[in-house]
Amino acid sequence: MKVLVLHAYSATNAGDGLLVEETIGLLREAFVACDITVAALHPGTFDLPSVTVIDAAPSWKGFSRDFRRTLKSLSSFDLVVGVGGGYIRAGHPVEALKMAVTHGYQLMKASRTSVPVVYLPQSIGPLRFGVLPWAQYFLRRINRVYLRDDRSITELKLDNAVRIQDLATMTGEYVDRADHSVNPKPVLSVRAVRGNISNPVKDLAVAIGSFDGYVQSRGAGNDDTAAMSSLGPETTLSREQLLSSRGQRRVVIAVRLHAALMAINAGHWVVHLAYERKGFGAFDDLGLPDYVFNVNSFDVDEVRSLVEGLLHDPDRRLEYDKRLKASRSGATAARSRLIGEIQQLAKA
Repeated sequence: MKVLVLHAYSATNAGDGLLVEETIGLLREAFVACDITVAALHPGTFDLPSVTVIDAAPSWKGFSRDFRRTLKSLSSFDLVVGVGGGYIRAGHPVEALKMAVTHGYQLMKASRTSVPVVYLPQSIGPLRFGVLPWAQYFLRRINRVYLRDDRSITELKLDNAVRIQDLATMTGEYVDRADHSVNPKPVLSVRAVRGNISNPVKDLAVAIGSFDGYVQSRGAGNDDTAAMSSLGPETTLSREQLLSSRGQRRVVIAVRLHAALMAINAGHWVVHLAYERKGFGAFDDLGLPDYVFNVNSFDVDEVRSLVEGLLHDPDRRLEYDKRLKASRSGATAARSRLIGEIQQLAKA
């Protein structure tokens, strides 16, 4: 079984790296013998054993020879997979142009092959500036589009689209900790959305006082280091410090969705300040819809009160854990269903 994975970005963004790793894990679970090639915009950031990684980044000379050759020979693969994420969007002109040149080109090529094509759980949109009909045309030509939020389902109106959970909520890496004690200092993880940290986030940092920071994405033109540092954390935790199952459990306020999901999978209690539609869909799937807020317009006192409740009320933490655990049966079923459908499409 030869599989081509399109649309990978950079492993310096922990969330994007996670989705690529989860995609590869899913494929290897679905197909015992699997020869995988990943097309990535920053191939050098990935360390993927037994996987071929090729450069999919455009330059002033165009695309690399390997990538052009790969797209011309899609029929040599048994399956083409679009990695999960939120890369098909055009909310403003620059974003629309970047999407068209990189991910739009890959989508167009994938839509024209006779090989089965599956796009793993996506949030697609917003699609402004006339991009919506263009995207709908190419998306309708592939076999299956999995969408991870209701808004994308409603806006796209695709007969081949199915609502399903984000890959990171289906992961088998979830740590179910019996210990309900908590480190008294919260953790804040932020990003600058369109170049700015929202005023409510700045006010929240002041309101909660002492906190530790965490940087989810570094490098590749998508670096949260300066944004995090500007809020004055007492210390900035490494990825290993926050996501290790050996450390004390924390209350985490996270702006990036996969910072939130990876912290949950590590056993922490998380409040998510979402900047895109994907966050609301994911926390609804987790049974935690009251722990997600719009990053630009949330009530600072409400979020601070929620954080204080998780820090000081054991019953609140226990209830959070029970709700999360109850959602896991649905996540397991969704993963099994996804694997089964991919296997059937590949056979067809």
